[in-house]
This record gives sequence, structure tokens and C-alpha cells, in this order.
Amino acid sequence: MIKNYIKMAWRSVSKNKAYSALNITGLASGMAVAMLIGIWIKDELSFNKSFKNYNSLALVMQHQTFNGDITSQTAVPYLPGGQLKKDYGSDFKHISMASWTDDHLLTSGDQKITKSGNFFEPQITAMLSMKMLKAKPDALKDEHAVILSQTTAKALFGNADPMNKTIKIDNQLDVIVQGIYEDLPGNSDFKDLTFIAPWQLMISNTNWSEKATNPWRRNSFQTFVHFSAYSVRKDLTGLARAAFTAR
Repeated sequence: MIKNYIKMAWRSVSKNKAYSALNITGLASGMAVAMLIGIWIKDELSFNKSFKNYNSLALVMQHQTFNGDITSQTAVPYLPGGQLKKDYGSDFKHISMASWTDDHLLTSGDQKITKSGNFFEPQITAMLSMKMLKAKPDALKDEHAVILSQTTAKALFGNADPMNKTIKIDNQLDVIVQGIYEDLPGNSDFKDLTFIAPWQLMISNTNWSEKATNPWRRNSFQTFVHFSAYSVRKDLTGLARAAFTAR
């Protein structure tokens, strides 16, 4: 029976080649578009959800008023992390200050590569539930440490063991490799985070506080938080605003 159906279909296609080609092309195109839309929807719905704590992670925003207009932004001073810990510590499991993920020159001997990375406080590895392939305990608590993604480590050191090797960031900062982590997912806000250096290293090598007459007005950084499991869900911008107002 099925064999007869196939023969009839083939005869119909052979007799009406142009019409059949048009129909087949239309059907194939429609199916391809439907599949692409489905893949896109799946990617959007799973964005950032690869992180174990995705539903309790947040980026602090602050409201500012200019000429009567209120604007919101993610750029904050370098001080709110400590203030949030002091005033609202029980609401958060972790708080991590950060700079901005950007391209930096990494140098190891004669090898030079440009990779995107950031300066974070040590809590970021727990917040993002990062899979550490090699690591020393609390690696980022060492001011002169750095942890690399698997891809970055491979690009810098090939098949050699990268642990305890010295690299230079932007021809200025000497750091020692203290950890290797699995590349972060492409469908996340952290896909470009291919290396992490300590927040304290950046702070120690700049003079932000000396430059700013009012350090609470210098909005050049980010604050990431991980809500405590028992925390009452509050408006995070409200917490940030309260911390700023207190100064």
C-alpha cells in the first residue's frame, strides 16, 4: 500500500515539475523558518538560566534625578558593595563589585593575545556557579591572582599546565594563574568573560578615591548581588537608592 502511494506521488511530481518544485520549496522554507524561530525562542527562554542561582542574582541599578527627570542606570560608584553589606547584609548571600567586561592584552612570554575579561570580588565564582577545572581555594582572594577560561588558557599556554604561570594584563599588572574554569555559556550576559582578575588589584592600582571630590558621584562600576534564600524579595533599586542617600 505504501509502495503504491509513493509511486502515485512520484508520478504526480513528474507530471507537474514546476508546480511540485514550487510547493516543495515553499514547504521546506516554511519548515526551516519554523525551526529557526523555535531555536531562537528556546535560546531566549534559557538566557542566563544555565547559572544555578539565576533567579536570585541581580545587578544593582540606581535612580538619579536630572532637571526633574528620573533616569536609571547600572553604572554605580565603587562604594555601594560595602554599604549594602553594612546596611542590608542579611538580604544577600553574596555581593560582588566589578568593573566592566572589556578587551585586555594578556601576555605570557612571547605570546600575546587580546581577550575580554573583568575585575571582580572573589564571590563571583560562587554566584555564577562556575565549574572550576583547576583552582586553588579562594583563588581570587589573592590580589595578584587571575583565573582563566579554558579557551583562554589554551590560547596562552597550549597544552602546557597554566597553573602558577605568570601573565601580564595590559603590560601593567603581573598576575599568577590560580584557576581554570569551563567556558561560560554563549546565551548569557557573561559569555565574554574569558578571564577574571581580583577587584582589589584594580582598586590598588588606581586612585579613584583621590580623584573624586565626592566618590559617591563617580559612576564607573557595577554591583552584582545574590539574594539570600530567606531574604524577603525587595526592590533592589530601592536598596541601592537607600545606600546612596545615606551618604
